[in-house]
Amino acid sequence: MKIAALLLAISLPALPPASGQDTGPTGRNTGDASADPGDMMADSPVRFPEKGALPPAFPPDLKPRTHDAGEPGYYLFDSPPRSLAQVREIQAAMPPGTFTPPPNNWVHLKLTRRALTEGGSLHIMAIGDSIVNDTMRSGWISLLRATYPGATITATVYVRGGGGCQHFSREGRIARHVVPREPDLVFIGGISQERTALIGAVIDEIRAARPETEFLLGTGAFGTTDPRHPGKLAAARHSGTGKYGGELRKLADQKHCAYLDFTSPWAEYLVSSGLHPHRFYRDRVHANAVGEQVLARIFMAFWSPQPDNSTSEIEFK
Repeated sequence: MKIAALLLAISLPALPPASGQDTGPTGRNTGDASADPGDMMADSPVRFPEKGALPPAFPPDLKPRTHDAGEPGYYLFDSPPRSLAQVREIQAAMPPGTFTPPPNNWVHLKLTRRALTEGGSLHIMAIGDSIVNDTMRSGWISLLRATYPGATITATVYVRGGGGCQHFSREGRIARHVVPREPDLVFIGGISQERTALIGAVIDEIRAARPETEFLLGTGAFGTTDPRHPGKLAAARHSGTGKYGGELRKLADQKHCAYLDFTSPWAEYLVSSGLHPHRFYRDRVHANAVGEQVLARIFMAFWSPQPDNSTSEIEFK
Protein backbone atom coordinates (compact mmCIF):
# COMPACT_ATOMS: atom_id res chain seq x y z
CA MET A 1 0.00 0.00 0.00
CA LYS A 2 2.79 2.44 0.77
CA ILE A 3 4.46 1.95 -2.62
CA ALA A 4 1.14 2.44 -4.37
CA ALA A 5 0.55 5.65 -2.41
CA LEU A 6 4.02 6.93 -3.25
CA LEU A 7 3.60 6.23 -6.96
CA LEU A 8 0.22 7.97 -6.88
CA ALA A 9 1.77 11.00 -5.23
CA ILE A 10 4.44 11.14 -7.93
CA SER A 11 2.14 10.68 -10.92
CA LEU A 12 -1.00 12.66 -9.96
CA PRO A 13 -1.57 16.28 -8.88
CA ALA A 14 -1.29 16.63 -5.13
CA LEU A 15 -4.08 18.17 -3.11
CA PRO A 16 -3.33 20.48 -0.17
CA PRO A 17 -3.89 18.65 3.12
CA ALA A 18 -5.33 20.18 6.26
CA SER A 19 -2.02 19.56 7.96
CA GLY A 20 1.01 17.34 7.78
CA GLN A 21 4.75 17.47 7.99
CA ASP A 22 7.50 14.96 7.62
CA THR A 23 8.61 13.78 11.02
CA GLY A 24 11.85 14.91 12.56
CA PRO A 25 13.10 18.41 13.31
CA THR A 26 12.64 20.50 10.18
CA GLY A 27 13.92 24.01 9.70
CA ARG A 28 11.87 26.87 8.35
CA ASN A 29 14.49 28.24 5.94
CA THR A 30 12.15 31.13 5.24
CA GLY A 31 15.01 33.20 3.94
CA ASP A 32 16.20 30.53 1.56
CA ALA A 33 12.96 30.26 -0.40
CA SER A 34 13.37 33.72 -1.92
CA ALA A 35 17.14 33.66 -2.26
CA ASP A 36 17.33 31.80 -5.58
CA PRO A 37 16.64 33.62 -8.88
CA GLY A 38 14.23 31.05 -10.37
CA ASP A 39 11.36 28.96 -9.09
CA MET A 40 9.22 26.13 -10.38
CA MET A 41 5.71 27.28 -9.53
CA ALA A 42 4.72 28.44 -13.03
CA ASP A 43 4.17 24.93 -14.38
CA SER A 44 4.00 22.97 -11.14
CA PRO A 45 1.46 20.13 -11.07
CA VAL A 46 1.66 20.04 -7.27
CA ARG A 47 -0.33 22.30 -4.96
CA PHE A 48 1.49 22.81 -1.70
CA PRO A 49 -0.32 23.97 1.43
CA GLU A 50 0.14 27.58 2.47
CA LYS A 51 1.70 26.40 5.72
CA GLY A 52 3.51 23.19 6.53
CA ALA A 53 4.05 20.44 4.00
CA LEU A 54 2.32 17.65 2.18
CA PRO A 55 1.76 14.61 4.42
CA PRO A 56 4.57 12.06 4.19
CA ALA A 57 3.93 8.83 2.27
CA PHE A 58 6.68 7.23 4.34
CA PRO A 59 7.01 8.51 7.90
CA PRO A 60 10.39 7.35 9.23
CA ASP A 61 10.03 3.93 10.84
CA LEU A 62 12.75 4.37 13.48
CA LYS A 63 12.90 6.68 16.49
CA PRO A 64 16.55 7.53 17.08
CA ARG A 65 17.58 9.01 20.40
CA THR A 66 17.33 12.76 20.79
CA HIS A 67 19.68 14.89 22.88
CA ASP A 68 19.29 18.23 24.59
CA ALA A 69 20.64 20.88 22.23
CA GLY A 70 20.53 23.41 25.05
CA GLU A 71 18.55 26.12 23.28
CA PRO A 72 15.33 26.58 21.29
CA GLY A 73 15.50 26.09 17.52
CA TYR A 74 18.51 23.76 17.62
CA TYR A 75 18.11 20.00 17.31
CA LEU A 76 20.52 17.23 18.23
CA PHE A 77 19.71 13.58 17.59
CA ASP A 78 21.07 10.26 16.43
CA SER A 79 20.67 8.85 12.92
CA PRO A 80 19.36 6.98 10.93
CA PRO A 81 15.59 7.46 11.31
CA ARG A 82 14.87 4.97 8.51
CA SER A 83 15.64 1.27 8.53
CA LEU A 84 17.39 -0.43 5.65
CA ALA A 85 14.12 -2.19 4.81
CA GLN A 86 12.22 1.10 4.56
CA VAL A 87 14.95 2.76 2.50
CA ARG A 88 14.87 -0.11 0.03
CA GLU A 89 11.07 -0.01 -0.06
CA ILE A 90 11.08 3.66 -1.03
CA GLN A 91 13.87 3.23 -3.56
CA ALA A 92 12.04 0.36 -5.21
CA ALA A 93 9.19 2.75 -6.02
CA MET A 94 11.37 5.57 -7.35
CA PRO A 95 11.03 6.73 -10.96
CA PRO A 96 13.86 5.84 -13.38
CA GLY A 97 16.69 8.32 -13.58
CA THR A 98 20.41 8.66 -14.18
CA PHE A 99 23.24 10.77 -12.82
CA THR A 100 27.00 10.94 -13.05
CA PRO A 101 28.41 9.76 -9.72
CA PRO A 102 30.47 12.34 -7.84
CA PRO A 103 34.17 11.50 -7.60
CA ASN A 104 35.86 10.45 -4.38
CA ASN A 105 39.54 9.54 -4.46
CA TRP A 106 39.58 9.30 -0.62
CA VAL A 107 42.70 11.54 -0.40
CA HIS A 108 41.24 13.50 2.53
CA LEU A 109 39.21 10.60 3.93
CA LYS A 110 41.94 8.05 4.58
CA LEU A 111 40.93 7.32 8.17
CA THR A 112 37.28 7.10 7.17
CA ARG A 113 38.11 4.68 4.40
CA ARG A 114 40.22 2.57 6.73
CA ALA A 115 37.40 2.29 9.24
CA LEU A 116 34.93 1.36 6.50
CA THR A 117 37.02 -1.12 4.59
CA GLU A 118 39.18 -2.68 7.30
CA GLY A 119 36.63 -2.67 10.08
CA GLY A 120 36.53 -0.18 12.90
CA SER A 121 34.33 2.44 14.49
CA LEU A 122 33.22 5.51 12.58
CA HIS A 123 31.18 8.31 14.13
CA ILE A 124 29.73 10.69 11.55
CA MET A 125 28.35 14.06 12.62
CA ALA A 126 26.26 16.20 10.28
CA ILE A 127 25.98 19.95 10.90
CA GLY A 128 23.72 22.40 9.10
CA ASP A 129 20.17 23.37 8.27
CA SER A 130 16.91 21.66 7.42
CA ILE A 131 18.40 20.52 4.10
CA VAL A 132 21.07 18.63 6.03
CA ASN A 133 18.27 17.27 8.20
CA ASP A 134 16.47 16.01 5.07
CA THR A 135 19.70 14.45 3.80
CA MET A 136 20.22 12.55 7.02
CA ARG A 137 16.53 11.61 7.25
CA SER A 138 16.94 9.74 3.96
CA GLY A 139 18.48 6.90 5.95
CA TRP A 140 21.67 6.71 3.90
CA ILE A 141 23.47 5.70 7.08
CA SER A 142 21.50 2.43 6.92
CA LEU A 143 22.78 1.92 3.38
CA LEU A 144 26.35 2.71 4.44
CA ARG A 145 26.15 0.09 7.18
CA ALA A 146 24.94 -2.48 4.66
CA THR A 147 27.73 -1.58 2.23
CA TYR A 148 30.43 -1.82 4.92
CA PRO A 149 29.15 -4.46 7.36
CA GLY A 150 32.54 -4.83 9.04
CA ALA A 151 32.47 -1.26 10.34
CA THR A 152 30.61 0.03 13.38
CA ILE A 153 28.95 3.19 12.10
CA THR A 154 27.12 5.71 14.26
CA ALA A 155 25.81 9.13 13.33
CA THR A 156 24.66 12.31 15.04
CA VAL A 157 22.81 15.26 13.51
CA TYR A 158 23.09 18.84 14.79
CA VAL A 159 20.81 21.21 12.90
CA ARG A 160 18.97 24.50 13.06
CA GLY A 161 16.34 25.85 10.68
CA GLY A 162 18.21 28.16 8.31
CA GLY A 163 21.35 27.22 10.16
CA GLY A 164 24.84 27.65 8.81
CA CYS A 165 28.27 27.90 10.36
CA GLN A 166 27.51 31.53 11.16
CA HIS A 167 25.30 30.04 13.89
CA PHE A 168 27.26 26.99 14.95
CA SER A 169 30.52 28.94 15.29
CA ARG A 170 29.05 31.19 18.00
CA GLU A 171 28.42 30.93 21.75
CA GLY A 172 30.55 27.85 22.28
CA ARG A 173 28.22 25.53 20.35
CA ILE A 174 31.06 23.53 18.78
CA ALA A 175 32.83 23.12 22.12
CA ARG A 176 29.61 22.10 23.90
CA HIS A 177 27.92 19.85 21.37
CA VAL A 178 30.39 18.70 18.71
CA VAL A 179 33.82 18.18 20.24
CA PRO A 180 32.60 16.13 23.26
CA ARG A 181 30.91 13.68 20.86
CA GLU A 182 34.29 12.93 19.28
CA PRO A 183 33.26 12.74 15.62
CA ASP A 184 35.58 10.94 13.23
CA LEU A 185 33.96 12.55 10.20
CA VAL A 186 32.03 15.84 10.09
CA PHE A 187 29.67 16.57 7.21
CA ILE A 188 28.86 20.27 6.70
CA GLY A 189 26.32 21.19 4.05
CA GLY A 190 22.98 22.81 3.29
CA ILE A 191 21.81 26.02 1.63
CA SER A 192 22.13 28.40 4.58
CA GLN A 193 25.86 29.11 4.76
CA GLU A 194 26.61 32.84 4.82
CA ARG A 195 30.33 32.67 4.04
CA THR A 196 32.77 29.85 3.39
CA ALA A 197 35.20 31.55 5.77
CA LEU A 198 32.84 30.69 8.63
CA ILE A 199 32.84 27.06 7.53
CA GLY A 200 36.61 27.23 7.72
CA ALA A 201 36.40 28.65 11.24
CA VAL A 202 34.28 25.69 12.37
CA ILE A 203 36.73 23.26 10.78
CA ASP A 204 39.62 24.94 12.58
CA GLU A 205 37.87 24.86 15.93
CA ILE A 206 37.08 21.17 15.70
CA ARG A 207 40.56 20.30 14.47
CA ALA A 208 42.16 22.24 17.32
CA ALA A 209 40.50 19.79 19.71
CA ARG A 210 40.48 16.72 17.43
CA PRO A 211 43.29 16.91 14.85
CA GLU A 212 42.38 13.58 13.23
CA THR A 213 38.76 14.45 12.50
CA GLU A 214 38.07 14.40 8.76
CA PHE A 215 35.61 16.64 6.93
CA LEU A 216 33.23 16.42 4.00
CA LEU A 217 31.86 19.70 2.63
CA GLY A 218 28.69 19.48 0.57
CA THR A 219 26.94 21.98 -1.68
CA GLY A 220 23.22 22.57 -1.74
CA ALA A 221 20.89 20.47 -3.87
CA PHE A 222 17.18 21.24 -3.78
CA GLY A 223 15.68 24.61 -3.01
CA THR A 224 13.44 26.89 -5.07
CA THR A 225 15.59 27.03 -8.21
CA ASP A 226 14.47 24.97 -11.20
CA PRO A 227 17.07 22.28 -12.01
CA ARG A 228 15.79 22.15 -15.59
CA HIS A 229 17.46 25.52 -16.28
CA PRO A 230 21.27 25.25 -15.92
CA GLY A 231 21.82 29.01 -15.97
CA LYS A 232 19.40 29.64 -13.14
CA LEU A 233 20.79 26.69 -11.23
CA ALA A 234 24.35 28.00 -11.50
CA ALA A 235 23.20 31.38 -10.19
CA ALA A 236 21.53 29.86 -7.14
CA ARG A 237 23.14 30.94 -3.90
CA HIS A 238 24.42 27.51 -2.82
CA SER A 239 24.73 25.71 -6.11
CA GLY A 240 27.65 23.43 -6.81
CA THR A 241 27.55 24.47 -10.46
CA GLY A 242 28.16 28.15 -9.76
CA LYS A 243 30.21 30.56 -7.67
CA TYR A 244 29.46 28.93 -4.34
CA GLY A 245 30.57 25.53 -5.57
CA GLY A 246 33.89 26.98 -6.68
CA GLU A 247 34.41 28.74 -3.36
CA LEU A 248 33.53 25.65 -1.35
CA ARG A 249 35.81 23.45 -3.45
CA LYS A 250 38.64 25.95 -2.91
CA LEU A 251 38.05 25.90 0.84
CA ALA A 252 38.03 22.09 0.82
CA ASP A 253 41.38 22.08 -0.95
CA GLN A 254 42.85 24.64 1.45
CA LYS A 255 41.62 22.81 4.54
CA HIS A 256 42.33 19.31 3.18
CA CYS A 257 38.67 18.28 3.25
CA ALA A 258 36.64 16.13 0.91
CA TYR A 259 34.15 17.90 -1.35
CA LEU A 260 30.80 16.74 -2.69
CA ASP A 261 28.73 18.57 -5.28
CA PHE A 262 25.13 17.48 -4.67
CA THR A 263 23.73 19.96 -7.19
CA SER A 264 24.88 18.36 -10.44
CA PRO A 265 23.74 14.76 -9.83
CA TRP A 266 20.49 16.01 -8.21
CA ALA A 267 19.67 18.05 -11.31
CA GLU A 268 20.70 15.22 -13.65
CA TYR A 269 18.45 12.73 -11.90
CA LEU A 270 15.40 14.98 -11.79
CA VAL A 271 15.75 16.05 -15.42
CA SER A 272 16.34 12.47 -16.63
CA SER A 273 13.24 11.28 -14.76
CA GLY A 274 11.05 13.37 -17.04
CA LEU A 275 8.94 14.45 -14.05
CA HIS A 276 8.33 17.95 -12.79
CA PRO A 277 10.85 18.65 -10.00
CA HIS A 278 8.06 19.26 -7.50
CA ARG A 279 7.23 15.55 -7.60
CA PHE A 280 10.33 15.24 -5.40
CA TYR A 281 9.28 17.97 -2.92
CA ARG A 282 7.06 18.08 0.16
CA ASP A 283 6.88 21.90 0.12
CA ARG A 284 8.41 24.61 -2.03
CA VAL A 285 11.89 24.16 -0.56
CA HIS A 286 12.27 20.69 0.98
CA ALA A 287 12.44 17.17 -0.41
CA ASN A 288 9.82 14.50 0.12
CA ALA A 289 10.72 10.85 0.75
CA VAL A 290 11.56 10.34 -2.93
CA GLY A 291 13.74 13.45 -3.09
CA GLU A 292 15.55 12.34 0.05
CA GLN A 293 16.40 9.06 -1.64
CA VAL A 294 17.92 10.87 -4.60
CA LEU A 295 20.33 12.42 -2.09
CA ALA A 296 20.90 9.03 -0.49
CA ARG A 297 21.85 7.56 -3.85
CA ILE A 298 24.23 10.44 -4.55
CA PHE A 299 25.82 9.92 -1.15
CA MET A 300 26.18 6.18 -1.67
CA ALA A 301 27.71 6.69 -5.11
CA PHE A 302 30.26 8.95 -3.39
CA TRP A 303 30.93 6.25 -0.80
CA SER A 304 31.50 3.56 -3.41
CA PRO A 305 34.28 1.14 -2.44
CA GLN A 306 35.97 2.02 -5.72
CA PRO A 307 38.62 4.76 -5.35
CA ASP A 308 37.33 6.79 -8.32
CA ASN A 309 33.87 6.33 -9.78
CA SER A 310 33.60 9.55 -11.75
CA THR A 311 33.68 8.22 -15.30
CA SER A 312 30.25 6.69 -15.86
CA GLU A 313 26.58 7.31 -15.23
CA ILE A 314 24.51 5.43 -12.70
CA GLU A 315 21.06 4.40 -13.86
CA PHE A 316 18.19 3.53 -11.54
CA LYS A 317 15.04 1.79 -12.73
